[in-house]
Amino acid sequence: MIGSGRRWPLVVALLWAISGCAAGPKPPGPPSLRPLPQQPPTHQIVGNAIVASLGGAGVTLGWLGEGATEHYFISRPGLVSPWPKEVWKDAPPTVFLLRIRNTSREEVQFDPGTASLTNQEGNRQRPIPYEEFYMRLAEQPDAQERLRSLQSALLTRFVVLTPGGQRDGLLVFPGTEPPSKFLLLEIGSFFVGGRSTPGLFSFQVTFPEK
Repeated sequence: MIGSGRRWPLVVALLWAISGCAAGPKPPGPPSLRPLPQQPPTHQIVGNAIVASLGGAGVTLGWLGEGATEHYFISRPGLVSPWPKEVWKDAPPTVFLLRIRNTSREEVQFDPGTASLTNQEGNRQRPIPYEEFYMRLAEQPDAQERLRSLQSALLTRFVVLTPGGQRDGLLVFPGTEPPSKFLLLEIGSFFVGGRSTPGLFSFQVTFPEK
């Protein structure tokens, strides 16, 4: 399983050697992420997303930029885009859409709060909790509508899926800045029938040229 913690130092060392260690100046705009080649047969790239089988459960993970994130919200009845335009301009979050389908015959359990996003230097970040967003957005116009939309979309609470069940939602991390060139998103606390079946998903980071 590529999510094994024992293989983590080797993966980081390899990506670090490829990317180099020089930090560049602040980029002129937000980054873009695209999936790197994954480990078949459990992981494969479909379009801009990574599709994986974790212990019999189907997992789809994709990065969402500003436009895709806004579309995610406005395409759902009753929801609005929670972040003001200046957030995307000044400090854009790193947003992933995660879909889980329990195609197994056993219960699936997942703790989103234990997910992590790590760059090639080993700098690890956890998802931003709803409480932190509340502090940032409480003074915005239409704050209640923004916060309600965000709360309904974020994956923050423990997820339990019976066979045939499915769930989708957002994992939101702090913004990605240089020298990040590769990111590894680790889903560590993922269990199928009580068995730990973690997943590791890799992305390449590119920043716009000046």
